Amino acid sequence: MPYLPRYQIIDDQAYFHVTWKCHNKDWLLKEDWAKQIYYNLLLKYKDKYGVVIHAYTFMDNHPHIIGKLRTKEEFSQFFRIVNCLFAKRVNQHLQRCGQVVMDRFKSPKIETDKHMLRAMVYVDLNQYRAKKVKHPKDNTFSSFVHYAFGKEDPLISDSPSYIDLAPDQISRQLAYQAMVADLLTNSDDFNISHTYFIGNPDWVINKYRELRDVMRETMKTKSHEAIAAAG
Repeated sequence: MPYLPRYQIIDDQAYFHVTWKCHNKDWLLKEDWAKQIYYNLLLKYKDKYGVVIHAYTFMDNHPHIIGKLRTKEEFSQFFRIVNCLFAKRVNQHLQRCGQVVMDRFKSPKIETDKHMLRAMVYVDLNQYRAKKVKHPKDNTFSSFVHYAFGKEDPLISDSPSYIDLAPDQISRQLAYQAMVADLLTNSDDFNISHTYFIGNPDWVINKYRELRDVMRETMKTKSHEAIAAAG
């Protein structure tokens, strides 16, 4: 699908899954110091821009961040400032200049909090699936140990659906561990890497239809404007 403005995909108060890649697919997030810089920037600015982070995983050349935004404008501003500052500090540390983050980040919309919980489990397994760790708990920069074992993490606000898994913390952790184990054996039926929408299949189909109609109207308008300008 061609380039789409983010405002055509995401809405105010929406759940999101954000990911971006390092420029030229460089491994600029590989080292712990780089991951820590990005973590600190997310932590510093999330409240200011109304971004609630429910889950995250940092790969070696891209992050995954799942949460809920307040407004589309604040959402874009948040990642603009975080990514710009990250690029600046990575360049300073490496004594280099040039682009660090690719121009646009992807931000698929997630239908509901329950669908977001499934996406959270998916991203918590990314390092394991990439064979970077022997177990998801070995990933230092991930929300897995928070949800599965109760480790405190100031970046994370617990997902409402996670809280609804069980009446007490230990039972919730065990339920989350079970969800991870289930996805490990049934991972082929769920993928959030190449889509604009994450949710119930019927909802996703309808969102793509709505998006297609918006794109058609936009193209018609631009065509009419071009004809009028030429005339």
